Amino acid sequence: MSEKFQRLNNTAKAKFLNIAPTATVPNWAIIGRGITSNENSYGAKTTDEHWILEDNERHSLDGYALGSDVEQTAIKGDEVFDYVDNLMFYMKKGSECETQMLEVYKYRVDETGSTPKYDARLFNVLVVPDTDSIEGGAALKIKYKIQVQGDPVFGKVTFANGKPTFVEEGEETA
Repeated sequence: MSEKFQRLNNTAKAKFLNIAPTATVPNWAIIGRGITSNENSYGAKTTDEHWILEDNERHSLDGYALGSDVEQTAIKGDEVFDYVDNLMFYMKKGSECETQMLEVYKYRVDETGSTPKYDARLFNVLVVPDTDSIEGGAALKIKYKIQVQGDPVFGKVTFANGKPTFVEEGEETA
């Protein structure tokens, strides 16, 4: 019996930011131009107890503080850069920095039917501008955090003309 393994590359997951958070329909822009690395930090929250009748501790996983730190080369015209740059320029705060992020797992796909459906998570997020930096001989860079607010909504994504459409689990139609 042989198992088939497939190494997943950097395009196995895709993230999209809603750059029109006050609109009735999300305007999803892909996160990635000018970004060479992106890491999700799950920030696991645990409780540790050392019972008096045992030699070793017990642990429980209670929740997460999911977020990511992003460094992006400034590319004028990139929708995500323009959105975050606007937050920075106008020094937006509070709910003005809230939007949604869609995380699509392209390797978790249902190819039955006429349109592929990808597993996805929809998050409410807070975009936190951090720094912009200029260095001699280098491009302008910005740094910001994307911090998840609360629990995700799980569902499926389909694509039309490169734009994702999210449908919550249980709301899919055959």
